[in-house]
Amino acid sequence: MSAKEVNRILFRDLIQACTFGDVEESILRFYPGQKKNISGYQYVFETLRHMRYRTNKEGMTIRIEKFGRGKNQYVDVSGKCATDDHESYALEYTSWAKWLGYDVDQTVLKKMTKEDIVAHCLWEMTFIGFTQNKIKSRLAALNKQVKDLREGRAKTFPYEGMMALLKSKVKDRRMRK
Repeated sequence: MSAKEVNRILFRDLIQACTFGDVEESILRFYPGQKKNISGYQYVFETLRHMRYRTNKEGMTIRIEKFGRGKNQYVDVSGKCATDDHESYALEYTSWAKWLGYDVDQTVLKKMTKEDIVAHCLWEMTFIGFTQNKIKSRLAALNKQVKDLREGRAKTFPYEGMMALLKSKVKDRRMRK
């Protein structure tokens, strides 16, 4: 077993090592507007604690990075695949069982508490909804839209036409003032 394998921490390990009370504090510190959704986060957290994880076949690692400063600061939670360190993958449509099997980036583990990591991941996991069915439903709708576009069934509007329309609306609005 290599040293890298010994130091691996799965997202599942962090979920098991935390209490929801501590994670709740982190959620409210980073996302104060989410107080109304705390019961949803608790549901997801408790579900994850009792769920089996899926083996991480793609070698995905959870990466959490802060961008910006002051009021413009935000946190990005994304995936990094072992085969391509330069690509960043959106994870919000990923099944929760897969999330549990993902490694957590070693840099993130050194910079953040386990509760903060879990809070940011819960935020990302629930971006679409607080149930896996809601997430699957939204993903199916997106896939249908893509299929409709590819097969020419979706009505599209050319970029140039949209820009001309927007310019005329802005011009009209300025004239009314």
